[in-house]
Amino acid sequence: MEVGEAVRTLRATRCFSHREVPLANLARWLNDARWCGSSRNSQPWRFIVVRSPTTRKALAGLGDDALHLALAPVVVALAAVEGRYPQSGLFDMGRVAQSVMVSAHADGVGSCIAAFEPAENIAEARRLLGVPGSMHLDWALSLGYPAIRPDAPTEMAVGGGSPPGRMPMSAVVFWERFGEVSAPTR
Repeated sequence: MEVGEAVRTLRATRCFSHREVPLANLARWLNDARWCGSSRNSQPWRFIVVRSPTTRKALAGLGDDALHLALAPVVVALAAVEGRYPQSGLFDMGRVAQSVMVSAHADGVGSCIAAFEPAENIAEARRLLGVPGSMHLDWALSLGYPAIRPDAPTEMAVGGGSPPGRMPMSAVVFWERFGEVSAPTR
């Protein structure tokens, strides 16, 4: 799958088949993701692979809309080392999460992110996974083969408009100043 296609067709998957995710594939996706760029090459991420149904079910109760963690055959919890620049670290964690998700998607595996919240749920997730209190543990990814394949978005037939559910380019891309939608001609 071409990179642009993988990015455009990635969709959140919350219902998974019982098909096992090969460990070699999982290792490859995590290896791909660890090459993700990070602020000052800090590489703050630490991946905790969770296959235990009991642990996945417990994690699923620690965030709104996190039930998919119990339904997936594999969960990857995303722990982060505290860095000098917290905003950069948050951005880095989003980048690495998307890298795992796109790499898995290229192999036909679905994923969805879950956030642990509020603070007492984060503390419980840390306890369940043995993550030190000095580290962040705010997110986890569910990974598995989709039970149903979501339709990939397509460009509208006339005028290259946005697919359903996506804002048009003119609403999200501005040139030189906020609100300026006129693109340069060259």
